[in-house]
Amino acid sequence: MSALLNSILATLAVSAVSLVGILFIRSRPRTERSEIRLLGFAAGVLLAAAFLELIPEAVEEAGDGSNPLVASLAAMVAFFFLEQVLQGFHVHEGHAPATSSYLILIGDGVHNLVDGVIIAAAFVADPSLGVATTIAVLAHEIPQEVADYGILVSGGFTPRRALAVNFASGLLAVVGAVVTVALGDVVEDRVAFFVAATAGMFIYIAAADLIPRIHSRHTERAAAYGPYFLTGVGVVALLTALVPE
Repeated sequence: MSALLNSILATLAVSAVSLVGILFIRSRPRTERSEIRLLGFAAGVLLAAAFLELIPEAVEEAGDGSNPLVASLAAMVAFFFLEQVLQGFHVHEGHAPATSSYLILIGDGVHNLVDGVIIAAAFVADPSLGVATTIAVLAHEIPQEVADYGILVSGGFTPRRALAVNFASGLLAVVGAVVTVALGDVVEDRVAFFVAATAGMFIYIAAADLIPRIHSRHTERAAAYGPYFLTGVGVVALLTALVPE
């Protein structure tokens, strides 16, 4: 029971990080330039998280000769068709948030679910390991949640709605923790494929949606937004080196 309680408290703390966007609510009014900067940062964070954290973690977790990257490809294929469906709804409904906003909610929801699984598994093994794992996840979640908030707001969500849905997505970490404690190895044995699928989702969002939006709006000044993209990559790379999960 203590493992369950510790896991729930830890994942609630992780979920609270999704409210980091509140720091930006009262900032100056959004402009196209500021939104592109956020998108550049977000694209860098998503790609770095996929290639520096999620894919290596999936390969390590698999460890049995299986290829979890099949799940990455499957997730990208699924997002390709899902985006077509979402764009079809947008055509019929008129103005609506960009499809990348909905895709990031799905991708980050799976990511949060996996975080809950990892935290709970650590607490079941050893409470001190659970605490260390929670701290590591918290550190990695901060740039991720800033990126998610930026994608949601630039995609058409109001700041308050972006906070609300991002927090709801964050709470899936609690769900992942509870399910892991209840089902144990049934969930843990498949975590590599969930991690790999999340990587595929992040790569698709960054490469198919965010980067093309940046280039299509500012073709002649794209290089000016490169530092924001590189900052996103750099923040994740630094955290990966200093605070390995």
